[in-house]
Amino acid sequence: MSKEKEKVHHSTGIMNKMRDKMPVIIIILIIAFLATIIFEWGMNYMGMSNQNIVFAKVNGEEIKAQDYEMMVQQRVQQMREQNNGKDVDDATLQSIRDQVWQELLQQTLVKQELKKLGIEATNAEILDWIYQRPETLPEPVLRNFKDSTGVFNMAAYQQALTLKSPEATTFWNQVESYLREMIVSQKLQSTIASSVIVTEGDVLQRYRELWHPLTFQFAFLDVNNITDTNIYSVNDQELKEYYEKNKFEFKQQEAVKLKYIIFPDNPTSEDSSQTVKLLTALSKEFKTVQEADSGLIKYVNINSLTPYNNEFQKPNAIGKGALGFLFEAKPGDVSEVVIDQDGYKVLRLLESKEGNDTYVKASHILVNFGTDTVAAKKKADDILARVKAGEDFGTLASQLSEEPNANNSKGDLGWFGKGSMVKEFEDAVYNNAPGSIVGPVKTTFGYHIIKVEGKSNKEFRFAELKETVKASNKTRDLAKNTATDFMNDVLDGQNFDSLAKFLNFPVLVSPEVTKDGTFPLVNNNPNIVKWALDSKVGSVHTPLKVQGGFALFQVVEKLQEGYKNFDSIKVTLIKPKLVLEKKFNALKNTALDLKTKIQGNDLTTLINQLPGIKVESVDSMKTGTPDPKIANDMEIGYFLNQLSDGTISDPIKTQRGVYIVRMINNPPLNQEDYIAKSPDIRKELMMQKQQMAVQEWLQSLQAKANIEDNRDMFF
Repeated sequence: MSKEKEKVHHSTGIMNKMRDKMPVIIIILIIAFLATIIFEWGMNYMGMSNQNIVFAKVNGEEIKAQDYEMMVQQRVQQMREQNNGKDVDDATLQSIRDQVWQELLQQTLVKQELKKLGIEATNAEILDWIYQRPETLPEPVLRNFKDSTGVFNMAAYQQALTLKSPEATTFWNQVESYLREMIVSQKLQSTIASSVIVTEGDVLQRYRELWHPLTFQFAFLDVNNITDTNIYSVNDQELKEYYEKNKFEFKQQEAVKLKYIIFPDNPTSEDSSQTVKLLTALSKEFKTVQEADSGLIKYVNINSLTPYNNEFQKPNAIGKGALGFLFEAKPGDVSEVVIDQDGYKVLRLLESKEGNDTYVKASHILVNFGTDTVAAKKKADDILARVKAGEDFGTLASQLSEEPNANNSKGDLGWFGKGSMVKEFEDAVYNNAPGSIVGPVKTTFGYHIIKVEGKSNKEFRFAELKETVKASNKTRDLAKNTATDFMNDVLDGQNFDSLAKFLNFPVLVSPEVTKDGTFPLVNNNPNIVKWALDSKVGSVHTPLKVQGGFALFQVVEKLQEGYKNFDSIKVTLIKPKLVLEKKFNALKNTALDLKTKIQGNDLTTLINQLPGIKVESVDSMKTGTPDPKIANDMEIGYFLNQLSDGTISDPIKTQRGVYIVRMINNPPLNQEDYIAKSPDIRKELMMQKQQMAVQEWLQSLQAKANIEDNRDMFF
């Protein structure tokens, strides 16, 4: 091969590789800005949008509906692929919507701030990175020029820079955009991080938490063990004094309370019928599609909520409805639509075999012991006699069994294997033949009359088409129309509560929500809070889509900014706080008295002074990972480090009680080890503080932003 041909061949290889990698670069460009912050700064961005009217605005900049919808659908499709084609449920979809909203919101805020700060990447910086420092380029770019061993090929890279083909031009334009976003992100990170300082004290404290061992003895007085009832006796004067002294604890922001009704859009019988019709239609091809050419696998994976499973399954892993068909079927048989707890399904038996484990099918009638075991035994004997006399077992179970849901199950326990039931019940079933009536069998649950329905070692390999019943658009529209009619009746003067009672809709009341608060019920949409705060008591909002239906809100109470009313909180809020304060004061006084009675500098001598006091020893504990003996009382760590060997602390208050500590060994700081470890500790603390600075910066941006959020008009 001539040198010219070799050069052309090599160029073609580079272009093919670059073309193959192009989707990677495109994907990177889509998420470049966010990815830098997520992975380098530890941030979690999320987001949302819709169509026709303005979906949202952030400081006057529109978030477009189509951008939102595209991102949502991308996430949904990614999740489907991760779950073998299984569709996402409503809760997951809502979670995705919330994530996408937060992502678009924060992305917009960050880009606005970059523009305001004048942060940008210059052409010179891009060219310097590409031409002077190619080995430091991001991995998604470098991987286009690495050989099979992962080594960067500088010659191939330099040759790619000289290519002028349309593919090469597109590739380098995308690389330029990617690098520009990365440089901007790095500059922003540096700007935010410039205010972060890690002091020597920070490093020293962290070193002590991780590496400095302390050995000590402690006595603990639990606040929950106080039995002095006098502490609980508080009068109005004491409560008032506590209120005035600690008024800052009882600040009341402007707030609102709403009552609301959810008009459910649950699937109807008509929706169930449509699901049955769908599965019935699918079953026609399901009967004929072949397993041998993978047609059956593809058909199931496309048309079923659950992917094709080629493994043999044991009876206890299969629903009752499906088992009813499988035990009677021959290979190749296809069922009618059967209903199981996990959905509607059509099954096709492919193969059955004898397994090693025996499974049993049984029904039972349970008689609880109650307060009279003799009477319970007599009742069980009477039921057994009626069964043996020929009365229908299922009918008696639905009428007489005291097991929850027996009325619906008729006592049917389905198929189960060994270890699924208590021993007495299991022995009775496994030791008797199918068709046997056994009992009364006594277990910890009561007396059982048992009918052994069947035994089998069979395992089944089968295909299934499964669907769950979902609310149709018609069902949702009906729920929304019902909510709208209710709203119009209230606006026409009917009482909200009376109308709800007449129509048998439960009325729910929200907690107090402040201007900074949200209602999770409506996707944490701040618009509903703003509307409520701006509206009069009695105002009604148009129906909003929520999980499970449509919600209708009415303002029932508005609270002005200030302090909570003393009389309204003196029992529920002030008294518990005052009683707890008195308890801790009593504990502190007890601890001070006990400290004077310690003999021989040994805290165990306090056990005779106060029966029930907890005295323990802890060996070589680091305060960053407290010994289980002191539970989650992390605040004790600071005081421990202040104690020298042999000293006994003053009472130390924690969330759970009061400690007295005798330090046994607080060794001198290991200077050599500290010097060796401090650079890594400083680096870790700097990263943590930078991440916190970014989070606070983002929260501040969002708090100050003028956000017009119209999600409630779309979902």
